[in-house]
Amino acid sequence: MQHVEIHLITTDAGNGKQKMYIPNVNIHREAKWQSDMSRTSRLFLYLRFFICAFLRLSKVKPSALLYYETVSAAAPYFYNRWLNSSCRIFIHYHEYISPGEYSSGPIFNRWLHRLEKHLYKKSYWVSHTNEDRMRLFIKDLGKDAPTKTYILPNYPPASWAKTGPVTIKDGLNRIGFVYVGALSSETMYFKEMANFISSRPSECYWDIYSDNYSPEIIQYLDSVVPRNIHFKGFVKYDQLPDILPKYRIGLVLYKGHIPNYTYNIPNKLFEYHVCGLDVWFPKQMVTSDTLSTKGTYPKISSVDFEKLERISLSAMVDRSGLEYRKNEFICENTYEPLIRELLNEKNALRITP
Repeated sequence: MQHVEIHLITTDAGNGKQKMYIPNVNIHREAKWQSDMSRTSRLFLYLRFFICAFLRLSKVKPSALLYYETVSAAAPYFYNRWLNSSCRIFIHYHEYISPGEYSSGPIFNRWLHRLEKHLYKKSYWVSHTNEDRMRLFIKDLGKDAPTKTYILPNYPPASWAKTGPVTIKDGLNRIGFVYVGALSSETMYFKEMANFISSRPSECYWDIYSDNYSPEIIQYLDSVVPRNIHFKGFVKYDQLPDILPKYRIGLVLYKGHIPNYTYNIPNKLFEYHVCGLDVWFPKQMVTSDTLSTKGTYPKISSVDFEKLERISLSAMVDRSGLEYRKNEFICENTYEPLIRELLNEKNALRITP
C-alpha cells in the first residue's frame, strides 16, 4: 500500500476556540488570530504565516501541495519556484472574489493574486464550489485562466445522512427553525427573520448556533419579545447531525450583497438537507435556486425575506402529496477524484464545469 504523509499548515483560531485534531494528520498552526485585530496586525499575521509556512514546506518537502484561497498562495508559490519546481500544485477556492473586490481590497491580497496567476497553467487542479463561480473565475482571468478546472461542492460526510423523514416539534407543537454559522445584521436577513419568528410565538420558534457574531446581534435578540428565539452559542461541527434533525426548517440568510453570495450554495444548505430538514434561502442566491425542489421533500425553497409577512407558514411546511426524496450530497464521492489526483493515480477521474 502506498505510504502517504499528510501535513496541514494553518493558523490558530485563537479567542479560546477549540482546536481540531485529525488522526494521522500532522497539523502545524503557524500563527495565532487575536480578537479585534487591526488592519496592520492582520497584515503582520499574514506575513508571519507566509514565512512560517514557507519554512515548514522547505522542511517537509511535499511532492503535492493543496492550498485554499488566494491569501494562502505566497508560500506555495515561492516553494514551487525556488525549492521544488516539480511539486504538483492543487488549488481550491471556497469563496469567489470578483476583480472589483481584488482592486478595492488589501494591496497584499492583490499581490498574492498576481503571484498565483503564474501557478494556474502549471497546476494539476484548480477548483471552485459550483459551476457559476468557476464560470466567473475563468471569465475574469481571460488568458491567465487555468485549463484543469474542477467543481468541488461543500458536501457533508455520508454519516450525516438520515435514513428516513424526520419531523420533530417541541412540546408546544410549534415549527422549529434553526440557523448554524456566522451572523450579521448587515449582510444577512437576520432582523427580518427575527421579526417574522417573534410575531408568531404560537406557531414557531428559532434556535441559533454561532460563535461568530457582532455584539448587536445579542442586543437585538435581548430586545425581542416574546422569547421564542434562543441563542445557543457554539456547537461542535460533528455534533450537528444529532442536533439538526430536531428541527423542521434550516435557514440560509445571505442577502447576496456581493457576487460571492449571489453565486453561492453554502455548506449549511447541504447539511440541513441531508439531515432531513426543509431549507429556506433568499431569492437573491441564484445558484442555490438551481437546487429548489418540486414535488418532493425535504423541500429546498427560495424565499423573499423582504416580504416574509406574505408567507403562509402552514403552506410552506405542508408536505401533502409530496414524495420523500433526498439528494445524495455526500463528500466522500465528491472528493474521490481529488484524492486520486493527489495520489497521482493514472485512472483519476476528471470533473469539469
